[in-house]
Amino acid sequence: MKHKIHAMNTPSNLNMAIVSLVSILASLAPASLAAPPKQPNIVFILDDDQPTRAFGSVDPYFSTPCMDQLAKEGVAFDNFFVTTSICCCSRSSFLTGQYVSRHGINGFDPALSRAQMKQSYAGLLRQAGYRTAFFGKFGIGHPRSSPLDLCLPADQFDCFYGFTQDDPKGVMVDGKKRYATTVMEEKAIAFMRDNTNGKPFLLIMSLLEPHGPFDYRDPDFKLEAPTGPPMRPKTMTQEAYDRLPLAIRESRNDHGFKATEAAYDKYMATVRYYTARADLDVCRIRQALRDLKLDQNTVVIFASDNGTMWGAHGIEEKFNMYEESIRVPLIIYDPRLPAPTCGHRSQMALNIDVAPTILALAGVPIPNTMQGINLNPILRDPKTEGRADWYYEHDVETKSKGKPLPRCEGVRGERWKYIHYLDTQPVQEELFDLKSDPNEETNLAGDPAYADKLVELRSRCDELRKAVK
Repeated sequence: MKHKIHAMNTPSNLNMAIVSLVSILASLAPASLAAPPKQPNIVFILDDDQPTRAFGSVDPYFSTPCMDQLAKEGVAFDNFFVTTSICCCSRSSFLTGQYVSRHGINGFDPALSRAQMKQSYAGLLRQAGYRTAFFGKFGIGHPRSSPLDLCLPADQFDCFYGFTQDDPKGVMVDGKKRYATTVMEEKAIAFMRDNTNGKPFLLIMSLLEPHGPFDYRDPDFKLEAPTGPPMRPKTMTQEAYDRLPLAIRESRNDHGFKATEAAYDKYMATVRYYTARADLDVCRIRQALRDLKLDQNTVVIFASDNGTMWGAHGIEEKFNMYEESIRVPLIIYDPRLPAPTCGHRSQMALNIDVAPTILALAGVPIPNTMQGINLNPILRDPKTEGRADWYYEHDVETKSKGKPLPRCEGVRGERWKYIHYLDTQPVQEELFDLKSDPNEETNLAGDPAYADKLVELRSRCDELRKAVK
């Protein structure tokens, strides 16, 4: 039987009593009768090859005002790492929340299966009722070895505009050459605007910048020249290169110290430009959210798929376990969090943590197949304890000709780093005390004074390897 509450002329104190009683009864109502919290929209902007150095707030040579602003308003993880520093492997780990050892994408050629995509954060959000869109470089799987519909899985998203690996930045649209990221932005804004069914959405912007090829620039984007030359890494020397293990010197980590000063300055000016263009994308997407009045219920996440050396240790590329290669930005802006919780976090986080974190933000169950952790407790409370160490793996295959990629594994802790180069005889290892040697200049693996620490970390590496398989 339904009861109706009729308005009555009663004394004010009786009115107050009735209001209080209604409030109490409402608070005691079963949780099942309460309105569920509104699921947030989620925007994930992932760029390509941006180390933590490439922020204006870190290195004034770079121009990234929008990324810097996002970091001020959100939570910036100062110790965010990739578990394998190469684009195809890392992108797969972002999507699946898994190590390479589990998802199996250990090179440029294999693609994620449809079953794997359905268990990715994108697939699970779609099954949970989210509208999903992907724009940009998918970068997993190569058409020479895998079906094109897996390399570009348009059927796994509601809206898809994607590229395979190393696509040029200029694309043809209606017979006219246009800048790829500009086209992506237009499609992304149209997707966000088309919200007639009221469903929450997931938007993935997978930028090609600042990675090459550097074949085409945005004709509508101009960047002021820097006020001075780029910083040259302290370890960009012949001496630093000579100290590297043979496994690195004989790999595809090309010499970075051999470039002339003019050539280095020109290259860095180029990556500075493309990094700034990625920053413009952050500006445009956030402005669109404000214009569409979606900003108060949209979580914005920014990260990069891996870092790069830019001459540190005398090498280029990123196929290694050095800090410049594995440490990348992660910023999470959740407008629903109280302002005091914003700021920097020192806890170590990994690319495999992004998928479970996104699912938790959406209120979607995290499958036990994911190996990362949910970062939301750290977002809400800076004092939340993080992981003490983690396992790095780099057992990557390539069909490309030339020098091989270096195969290694290791442990990265808060203070100590251990690297083991696979299939080397005699065994090549590195041990660094990051507290006293943040630039990783002194390998302690051969120092008898650190023999016990070396044994300890070898054992820990074995333990962590078994745990992720």
